[in-house]
This record gives sequence, C-alpha cells and structure tokens, in this order.
Amino acid sequence: MFLFIFVSNWSGALLPWKIIQLPHGELAAPTNDINTTVALALLTSVTYFYAGLTKKGLSYFGKYIQPTPILLPINILEYFTKPLSLSFRLFGNILADELVVVVLVSLVPLVVPIPVMFLGLFTTCPVT
Repeated sequence: MFLFIFVSNWSGALLPWKIIQLPHGELAAPTNDINTTVALALLTSVTYFYAGLTKKGLSYFGKYIQPTPILLPINILEYFTKPLSLSFRLFGNILADELVVVVLVSLVPLVVPIPVMFLGLFTTCPVT
C-alpha cells in the first residue's frame, strides 16, 4: 500500500499539469479523491484488526479494557476514529499541495511553481 501511494503521488506531482492533453481530464494523484483515501484507511484498519486477532486470538480484545475497564468506550471510539484520521490526513496533504501549486501557477506561471511541485513530492508521501 505504501508503494502504491508513493508511486502514484510522485507520478502525479512529477508530470507538469496541462502539458499532456488528455481527452477526458488530466493526470492527477489518485489520493486527491476522499473516497480513495477512506478506502485505503479502512483497508489498513481491517488489516490491523485481522493481524491482532490472528496473532493473539480472542485475548486481543483484552487491550480494550487496559488499564481499566472504564476506558472501554474511549478505546472503541479510537478504533473507529483512526481510519477517519488517516484518510483526512492523506487527503488534506494532497489537496493542500495541489491548491498551492494551482495558485502559484496562476500567479507566477514559470519559475516559482517548479520548486513547490518538487516540494510536493515529499509532502504527499505517507509517513504513518
């Protein structure tokens, strides 16, 4: 999954916009769609849950009542908010990078956007 995000975001950031004319739209990073990032985050959470159950069995659920059973609702809430956080973080990084480049391309079309595009190569990569 890391390689998919890494390669697809780099290809979207490396190819200058609107130089290659496509009949239906233009090339962009697939993670600039919130649906893609939500699907990737849900896949990550399901894989994490499956790996925990496979490794520890039903004792995996014991971590939800540690250090005290009073924290059970908070631990369950954390399990559901983790995919939301992962998806918004990746989507927000991609969207912010693309908006900055679009604004700079419209204001100063030749020199300034190129370093920002290369900076986008590093800001749009997943670090989690």
